[in-house]
Amino acid sequence: MLGSLNVDSGKGLNAGTGTGFRGYVKRIYWHLFARLYGWTGGSIDVVMTNSSWTKGHIQSLWGPSRSKSGKRSEIEVVFPPVSVEDIEKAVDVSEASEHRREGAILYIAQFRPEKHHELVVNAFAEFLNIAQHGSKGSSPRTKLILLGSLRDDNQQDVNRIAYLRQLVQKLKIEDSVEFVLNATWNQMLGWLSKSSIGVNGMWNEHFGIGVVEYQAAGLICVVNDSGGPKQDIVVDMDGGPTGT
Repeated sequence: MLGSLNVDSGKGLNAGTGTGFRGYVKRIYWHLFARLYGWTGGSIDVVMTNSSWTKGHIQSLWGPSRSKSGKRSEIEVVFPPVSVEDIEKAVDVSEASEHRREGAILYIAQFRPEKHHELVVNAFAEFLNIAQHGSKGSSPRTKLILLGSLRDDNQQDVNRIAYLRQLVQKLKIEDSVEFVLNATWNQMLGWLSKSSIGVNGMWNEHFGIGVVEYQAAGLICVVNDSGGPKQDIVVDMDGGPTGT
């Protein structure tokens, strides 16, 4: 995570912010906080994380301090609960159901900056442009569904929705993008049953509950090549891929 401040290798919200005087101060603060955080970890008897990626991250920060303090218990991975069985009961995944799915790309995520909705929107606009030229000018029927919640009384989330709507209009793809805000469980199940592809745009997502929900509903997963989705969820099974 400390390397995310670098210009050449940094990713995420703080990519490239370690330059200049303010970046220098920020880098010192981050390193001091990491040392304090690591020292705190040396006093914890039982440590559980929500993914293999989080385990590795905590091990890198807490490992040296835990070794010095004689903590010998392994850091355990306990995956978060996901309503897989409920989704499997509600969403039919069969050869017949595949013919009923729409050409929809679904992104389930809270509308927060680290979820990188603008990255997904820009990539979708590029996809539509390429698809339109490949089909001799006819517009593809694919839609992007942005489904997620807004935090209560959080103006930043409201402003973010306004920004995303403006971006969609600027890219001239408003007819192909639908916002589903504060969706109910039944609404989410409806889109999981109708969509064909599920995407995730966050860098180093600690786990990725939404990605597991995509898989339970039979969607093709296209996720960021990092974090929990890469290490624990979208992994090869029975000799074949479960997504990309």
